[in-house]
Amino acid sequence: MKRARAGRRPAIDLERRSPLGPAAFAALRAEEEPWLLECFVPLPGFTKMLENRSVLIFGSPGSGKTAIQRALQASVIGTDGRPSRLLVHWRPSPLPPEALPDIAWVKRLTADILDACAASLVHHLARFPEDYLSIPPWAQDRLVWFIRRFTKGEPSLRWGPLASGEERGSELIRHILTTTDVPEVLYPDVSPEHVVTELISALEPLKMKGIWVLSDGLEGWAEIAPEHLAASLKAFLSTLSLLSLPGMVFKISLPDHLEPAISHASGLHRRRIEGLHLRWETPYLKQLVERRLALAFGQQSFPLERLCNTPKLLSWLEKVGGTSPREWLDQVAVLVEHYASLPRPAPIDEDTWKQLRAERPPRFYLDELGRRVIVGGREINLEELPPKVYEVLCYLYRRGDHVVTKAELYYRIYRHLDRIPRPGDPEYEGPKEYAGVIDTTLWRLRQAIEPDPEDPVLLITRRGHGVRLRVRW
Repeated sequence: MKRARAGRRPAIDLERRSPLGPAAFAALRAEEEPWLLECFVPLPGFTKMLENRSVLIFGSPGSGKTAIQRALQASVIGTDGRPSRLLVHWRPSPLPPEALPDIAWVKRLTADILDACAASLVHHLARFPEDYLSIPPWAQDRLVWFIRRFTKGEPSLRWGPLASGEERGSELIRHILTTTDVPEVLYPDVSPEHVVTELISALEPLKMKGIWVLSDGLEGWAEIAPEHLAASLKAFLSTLSLLSLPGMVFKISLPDHLEPAISHASGLHRRRIEGLHLRWETPYLKQLVERRLALAFGQQSFPLERLCNTPKLLSWLEKVGGTSPREWLDQVAVLVEHYASLPRPAPIDEDTWKQLRAERPPRFYLDELGRRVIVGGREINLEELPPKVYEVLCYLYRRGDHVVTKAELYYRIYRHLDRIPRPGDPEYEGPKEYAGVIDTTLWRLRQAIEPDPEDPVLLITRRGHGVRLRVRW
């Protein structure tokens, strides 16, 4: 089977399909895009990820970690659908608040991994029962022993649905679950290393060269319980002997903000597992967009200039999208929708592009506690932003998409009043007295957050009414 080379897509046989149209830019979630590998762009480090060794893959949200996991999985699947490794999907749990990152916790994670191995093995045999019938009896005994011994819970309940169907592998699964002739291959308290060694030996007749444990989808835990997840992973990487076991390979994708917390794990220092980073530069991001455009419109190639002919588009994507593939694709999505709706498709001109980007501004997120602002794929530096300007930003953010008058901003933020005074009230000041202060504040705010302050798409002025902050998640 051919392996992917640096800078090329993995050699995967996928049947050609009709143009996807705007759907190619709709979900922007790798798990919801069955055609993803047709437009996959491997970064230079992808070749190292393909090696038969354990790696941690660090990346920010939207950087393509799930796409990498899918490409890694596809790289070891042959044209007949059979994998050359036992592909195991495992998601580590964060350490509970009351627990300690000790050996007992590592043993629990190890039991989870062995259970995930058993699950993958059961599903493989259900799909390819003839493979089981072709291997020696000693290998069959070890596979049955492993499934029955290391499935968490009652195996007949876990795998009953597979056994009760009419698929060609159902009879084999029923046999595995019901046979009473299950040899005790190893003694009960044997180490996990010995267990995995026996499993790997039994996989060889199935033409599998070991085990790949793939792990992804930790973004949620990393946001909710980052300290506990980091403690779990650090204990796991420091003490788990499976990391140094020949034939047992881990490919774990992690949010990049967890790297400092686990960088001192001994597994990294001993080089039992290597840390790699997803770093996207403009040429790769442009290639990613253009491959997806080709898929959308059913073309062999589709240059970005064919979609929109303004020379400013690329710099806008760099400014708004940063190094995030998801945000680059998000900004192109609205152009694809417009282009596909034209009776006679033609490159979008600059005026139309500006109108479209105003209709679909970059995603905007404000973390008030952490004093972080994220616009599209870039984090805004707020260090030089005056305190009052930041207060105005927070106030507008809390107000959602509502129009806020300049008077409201002045009296709420600068005067700290809970109401807007009327003429004749002691606190009242005329608009001419505070308009300059608010205008300067809004100018500073636009300079900080707008990709193009001269043509704002986030902080919009409604003449005679006020301003509103356009927040799109």
